[in-house]
Amino acid sequence: MIRNRNSDGTHIPRFLLNLVAKTFQILPHRKALALGRGTGDVIRRILPKKVELARRNLEMAYPDLAGTPELEQRVQDVFRHFGMMGAEFLRFPVLTEAWLREHVQVSGLEHVFSLLEQGKGVLAFSAHFGNWELAIKRLALDIPVQIHVVIRRIKDPNVHRFIEEYRERYGGAVSILQDQGPLSIFRLLKKNGIVVTVLDQNAGKGEGVFTPYFGRPACTYSSVARIAIRQNIPLLPVFDARTDLENHQVVLGAPIPPPDLPEERSIQMLTEACTEKIEEMVRKHPSQWIWMHNRWKTKPDEVSTDPVG
Repeated sequence: MIRNRNSDGTHIPRFLLNLVAKTFQILPHRKALALGRGTGDVIRRILPKKVELARRNLEMAYPDLAGTPELEQRVQDVFRHFGMMGAEFLRFPVLTEAWLREHVQVSGLEHVFSLLEQGKGVLAFSAHFGNWELAIKRLALDIPVQIHVVIRRIKDPNVHRFIEEYRERYGGAVSILQDQGPLSIFRLLKKNGIVVTVLDQNAGKGEGVFTPYFGRPACTYSSVARIAIRQNIPLLPVFDARTDLENHQVVLGAPIPPPDLPEERSIQMLTEACTEKIEEMVRKHPSQWIWMHNRWKTKPDEVSTDPVG
C-alpha cells in the first residue's frame, strides 16, 4: 500500500475545475484530445524537474536512446499521452455506452467471471499506464458486480474530491483510500467483490520488496501479494493501452496464482510476477507509462523486508 499523504497542497477552486471539465466536454472528441495534448506540452514546459526525471528514467531503461532526438520525442509523447488521458477522464460524462463499446475493446472478460464463480472475490492489479480510469469505466458495462479501486489521497483536497466524485459518478467505480489500510479490501473480497489497485509506484522503507523493473531493483508494495496469499486467490492483470488516437484495448490477462511456498517467499515471487507483467506492457507501449514518477527512489540498502499490513 502507499503511505499516507497529508492534504497540505494547493486548493484549486472547485468552480475552476468544473470550468475546465466543461471546456473539454463541449468540444468534439478529437479536438478535446488535441487540447489534452497541448496541455501536456504546457505541463512539460512548466515542470522541468519532472521532465528531467522522465528523461533520466528513460535513459536508464533504454540506454541506446541517451542523447538522441528519439529520447526527447519519447519524453514529449509521455506528457502528451497523459494530457490526452486527462481529457478523456474529464469527458466521462459525455462518453456514451455506444462510444465506449466502439472505441474501447475488451479481451479476457472470462477470467473475471471465472473468479467470481469461485466466490472468493477478484483482486486485480494495473499500473499508471494507458488510461486505467477509462478501462474501469468500460469494464463496468459488462461486469454486473460493483468495481472498487484503491486510490491515493491527492494533496489538494478540492482536486481529490473532484476526481473521486467523477470516478464514482461517471467512471463506474467506488474508491478505497490506500491510507485506510487493507481491512476494507478483505471485507469486499469476502463478499465476492472486485478490487483493483495499481502496483507500479515506489514503496518506502519497510513497505515492500525489491523486484526487477527495466533491469533495476525497484521497491514494490508487497501488500497486494500478501492479501492474495492470505485469501488464497490469484491476482488478475488488467491493462488499458491506447492503440491509436481515439481507440483503446483493455486486456485482462490470465490470473497469477500465489506460489505454494512459505509466505515471505511467495510474496516476493508473486510481486515479481506482477512487476514483470507491468514491464511487459510498458515495453509494448513505452510512451504510455508515467516515467516522471521516481519509481527507483528507494535503494536496496534503505529497505527493510519486515511484513506490511
